[in-house]
Amino acid sequence: MAKVQLAFIAVALAAAACSRPASERPQPEAAASPVPRDVAALVLAAAPGITIASGEFSAGNDQYEVTGTLPNGNEIELDMVQSNGAWTVLEIQRDVAWSAVPELVRAAAAAAPESFEPVRVIESTQAADGSVVYELFRAVEDGSPSRGPAMEVRWHEGSAEVIP
Repeated sequence: MAKVQLAFIAVALAAAACSRPASERPQPEAAASPVPRDVAALVLAAAPGITIASGEFSAGNDQYEVTGTLPNGNEIELDMVQSNGAWTVLEIQRDVAWSAVPELVRAAAAAAPESFEPVRVIESTQAADGSVVYELFRAVEDGSPSRGPAMEVRWHEGSAEVIP
């Protein structure tokens, strides 16, 4: 039995001696980003700490949409366009609770003709001027949100207005 153990140890030591040193072993590649490098850099600058989940061109192929998760767990989407070879962030979107929307925005929506209690709200921060557009979704027959927003309210510099 001792001879078998010694033989096993000798084979293991010989295999180890034939292995490359750790410094010469190929290192595992970093996880590939799901978006191009220049897009990822811009996304990280606009949303520090984001973990990028995906990126794809919009249906019209005129915008690039990147989705990800912030360190606090919030999911966001960044809509981008490319002009003269450079990407620009147009807006950053996230779902929010209706109760989290500023009171003046809720009041403007309530005062609008055919007002309703939204079942989904998307907060869309506009990169150009810092304004926020709240996209309000009406419930359809089964209670789920409509396919598109039924109303939009712009919030900028302390005032709210329904977008026609």
